[in-house]
Amino acid sequence: MGSLLSLFTNTWFVQLFGLAAFSNLIWMGASLFAVAGMIPFESPLSRILLIAGLFIVWGTIQLVKYLKAKKTDKKLVDELVAGDADHVAAASADEVDMLRKGFEEALTVLKQSRTEAKKGNQFIYQLPWYAIIGAPGSGKTTALINSGLHFPLAEKIGKHAVKGVSGTRNCDWWFADDAVFLDTAGRYTTQESHQAVDAAGWTGFLNLIKKHRPLRPLNGVIVATSISDLLQQSEQERLEHAKAVRTRINELYQHLGVRLPIYLLFTKSDLVAGFSDFFADLSAEERAQVWGETFSALSLQGDHDMLAQFGDAYDELLQRVQGRTLRRIQDERDIQRRAVILDFPQQMALLKPAIMDFLQATFAVNRYEQALLLRGVYFTSGTQEGTPIDRVLGILAGAFHLDRQSTPMYSGQGKSFFLTRLLKEVLFPEAELAGEDPKLAKRKRMLQLASYIGAGVLFLLMIGLWTISYYNNQAALDKVEEQIAQYRTIKLTAHDTTSNFTALLPRLNVLLAVRDIYKDHGFLSGLGLSQADKIQAAANHSYEEMLRNYFLPVIQMRLKERMQGQEGNNLDVLYQLLKVYLMFNQTDKLDPATAMAWIRADWDRQFATDPQTLSQLLMHLDNLLKLKLDPMQIDDSFVDSVRGKLTQVPLIGQIYSRFKTEAMVDKSHDFRLGKALGPDTARVFALSDGKDVTAYTIPGVFTAYGYTELFLKKSRDFVKDALEQNWVLGNQAKADAPQTQQLHGDLKKLYLNEYQAAWSDLLAKLKLQSAVTTNQTAQILDILSRPDGPLHALLVSIDENTALTRLNKQVSDALAQVAGKDLAAAAGADKSGQVLALAADAASQDSGPDPVRTVEDQFEPLRNLVGGGPPSALDPVLQQLKSLRDYFLQLSSANTGGQALQNQANLFSGAGMDVLKQAQLEFDRLPEPLRSWFQIVISSGGQKLTSAAKGKLSDMVKTGVGSTCKAALNGRYPFAGGAQQDVLLADFAKLFAPSGVIDQFFQTNLKAFVDTSKPVWSEMASQKPLGLSQASIRQFQIASRIRDAFFAVGGMPQVQFELKPQSLDNTVGTFRLQLEGQEAVYRHGPEQAVSLKWPGPNPSQGVRIVFETLDGRQVSSGKEGTWAFFRLLDDATIVPGNAPEKFTLTFQLQGMNASYELRAASVNNPFNLRELQSFRCPDAL
Repeated sequence: MGSLLSLFTNTWFVQLFGLAAFSNLIWMGASLFAVAGMIPFESPLSRILLIAGLFIVWGTIQLVKYLKAKKTDKKLVDELVAGDADHVAAASADEVDMLRKGFEEALTVLKQSRTEAKKGNQFIYQLPWYAIIGAPGSGKTTALINSGLHFPLAEKIGKHAVKGVSGTRNCDWWFADDAVFLDTAGRYTTQESHQAVDAAGWTGFLNLIKKHRPLRPLNGVIVATSISDLLQQSEQERLEHAKAVRTRINELYQHLGVRLPIYLLFTKSDLVAGFSDFFADLSAEERAQVWGETFSALSLQGDHDMLAQFGDAYDELLQRVQGRTLRRIQDERDIQRRAVILDFPQQMALLKPAIMDFLQATFAVNRYEQALLLRGVYFTSGTQEGTPIDRVLGILAGAFHLDRQSTPMYSGQGKSFFLTRLLKEVLFPEAELAGEDPKLAKRKRMLQLASYIGAGVLFLLMIGLWTISYYNNQAALDKVEEQIAQYRTIKLTAHDTTSNFTALLPRLNVLLAVRDIYKDHGFLSGLGLSQADKIQAAANHSYEEMLRNYFLPVIQMRLKERMQGQEGNNLDVLYQLLKVYLMFNQTDKLDPATAMAWIRADWDRQFATDPQTLSQLLMHLDNLLKLKLDPMQIDDSFVDSVRGKLTQVPLIGQIYSRFKTEAMVDKSHDFRLGKALGPDTARVFALSDGKDVTAYTIPGVFTAYGYTELFLKKSRDFVKDALEQNWVLGNQAKADAPQTQQLHGDLKKLYLNEYQAAWSDLLAKLKLQSAVTTNQTAQILDILSRPDGPLHALLVSIDENTALTRLNKQVSDALAQVAGKDLAAAAGADKSGQVLALAADAASQDSGPDPVRTVEDQFEPLRNLVGGGPPSALDPVLQQLKSLRDYFLQLSSANTGGQALQNQANLFSGAGMDVLKQAQLEFDRLPEPLRSWFQIVISSGGQKLTSAAKGKLSDMVKTGVGSTCKAALNGRYPFAGGAQQDVLLADFAKLFAPSGVIDQFFQTNLKAFVDTSKPVWSEMASQKPLGLSQASIRQFQIASRIRDAFFAVGGMPQVQFELKPQSLDNTVGTFRLQLEGQEAVYRHGPEQAVSLKWPGPNPSQGVRIVFETLDGRQVSSGKEGTWAFFRLLDDATIVPGNAPEKFTLTFQLQGMNASYELRAASVNNPFNLRELQSFRCPDAL
């Protein structure tokens, strides 16, 4: 029954059954399928061929799959057998050769025995593969030998496993009927001896598996760990071993790219004391069962706590062992063995912490590594060897300091415990549990899906091709019928056929649509059903006739209307319209591009608001111009009248107008000032008319490009073509060389005159930007002074575009290089002809004024600034601009006024030549317009300097001397007549003494600007006057007189004088003048002079005059305060004498008089100083 079920589920059987069913469907139903009345599979032969084709395709696919599998298997075996240089170098040649022969022998035997059992013809690489990893001596080999699996090699060559070669020479290959086991070297796991070598061998082993089993390299990993290691290792050693195992598993995951199930086997369980005695009663069937825990399906999700689950399972395992203990003790007769059996559950319990620590260290989940798929944990024993380890006695011995006795070694025949069913019933059924390489699996699914879809599409395509073709053609015919019906509804009048484009457009569109119905019909509209050839031929004929007989006459009429509307305003346009009009009559001269350009220019204006109509008309015009046209009739009398208008203008004027019109069509070579001078153009330059300077444009025809590429290279041909097109004007005679040369010379003069004017206008309109502040001036100068700035770019542009002789040479050299040095041998070539033409131009220039030289002469001074190698003549100019920039930057800084004041003072005094003067000298040597531009900068800078200097002075006056002066003098005597308060002498000295506040301010800041050589001070004459007010200058002059009058002998005011009596009233016997501790007495005696000074020795005594009459009566008057003497003088009468230092002083009191002659110590004295009261503290300049 199982064999029959296996047959029905075999892939080949299922596929053959499906093919048979589909073949039956074809045989029975294909004859019912028809396309456009045809039955392609009506005959039995056609159906047989179709069915045979399906089987051939299926057979081919199966054969390819088989051959591919065979090739893959052979390649795997070959590479396993083959050695490489690295491994040969690591071992002797004899050893390698011996291993290779043994491996080849084993594979040969394996191939011969592969026909057995249910796996049948599976190739090696198609069997499940398992890798066994574990430390040396962990019992991997013993477990496989005693696993109960059938290993064909054991029967044939006497060996269960075969030693690998090449990259697997340190692995044992175990080929069982059900699977292939790769028993890796134990040192691969620990990598303790030679880490680099072991790691390289391990990596090579993984790469080899990945290469030949890319989809699922392994079906699982068996981790073998010896119980003896867990019992004997220290905690640190156990953790390091666990870490090594985890590292190897992670490397498997990373290198193979799949998540493999891991089966953890604790081998050598018999080394737990009591194991062999406890399980000695088990039969062979009972020993084959699984002893351990296989985790539930939840563990596959990666979020199940497998360690906690195993802890619970282990406790249940201990409970089952405990439950079996009593029965085993009862069955056992040997007292010593009973004791061992009784202790076995405790031995296993004591093993749990070490096991859990190992599991935790190996399989615990962390966020930095992929979770390991631990499928189960099992305890096995392949055979019973060695001395069991008694953990209970070990603990007791350690606790009571007893000698530890060794457990006796097992003496019976070794048996296999808990292995056979573990492999056959747990591992092998889960062979597909291992994940596949996601990329390869996705690629495989996509290929399968694509194959299924492709087969379905191919089938549907076979059915639908003729159906689609039929419906496509039927749809096309329906569209043709629809367009023809629409065409018949469109009516045309006689007027429509002569001048109305829009009336013709519907019929033209319909005929074009009919023609284009089959334009894009391809294969799906063919297959013998297409009617495109017949329909398109008729539609093409009708459409072309409509173009010739209706559309073209309307175009001709429109051209005539346009020529009638010109009325001589634009003769160039009139000429071109006449030329196009005549082209349709003289079709040998028809130029489709010219006709299209001028007709479209009219339509662009006429249908500017209807772009759809314009687009349709242009499409029909393009189709018309592609046809071979017959000559159209023209209005001869109208043509003659137009020609008459055209011949009123000289020919050279017409030629130049046409040359400019055509040359200006291409705007890409226009000289745009903003683009040429850079992004800072508008920051330094402006136009005199106020327009946007960056948008200023010189047409490309008047640039170096226009001169070289348009005029030099094409103007002669243009003249020639213009003469050859004299047929437009009715002149069929050919022009001769002299006439061509003369016209070209005239054309050159017109062209270069306008060329020169274009660049002259630019320079005439260009000016520097106006700057309001010194900082703005500095910014403009900074940009101008840059070697790559707008000024340099402007001069370079002028040099590049006005050095016409240099441009002539460049073109001549380029053309000579193309044509060859021997121009005479290549005189017929176009390039040689251009070179000869240039030579002729050069020769003709000797006969009259050279227009090229005229252009160059005007701009030569500007070109010289940037011409020649470094340094250029512009460099000192740029340097001077930088100096000016620095100068104005300094002015715009925090000390702007002070620096401006110093520079202004230097300018007035002539102490040094300032930066502005130096710049003026440099700029005076520059050509226009640079000279004017920079003179404006200097003038503006001078004004800003003057303004800054005056502003600084005014600020200094207000905040300095003015403020101090007002605080000391305002409202005080003697500067305010009748004021009660006096000016303090210290304040008076501080202000008016030599080097005092006022004097020092004047000497430091104003002296350079004031002319003090005249009786009345005034501002110094200069080109850049500060504009000081005369009133403010007058106050400083008064201050200087006050200084001279009061400070003749030191830093404090002092006035020395003599008083000599002159007369005294007869009624007065004695007159006394008491001056601050000094006294002058007169009694009608000898007139003796008395020397006095102010201030006196005792200022606190004040000033007093006393009249003593003859009868002894005294009349007196006194003044108090610092300025008491001058208050007294205010009450007296002072009359100037015959010298500046002499005065007549008369005191009067109650009708009594006393007169003295006052002689001052200096002509500069305060006794007649009226300015004391007229002085005002300076507040502004």
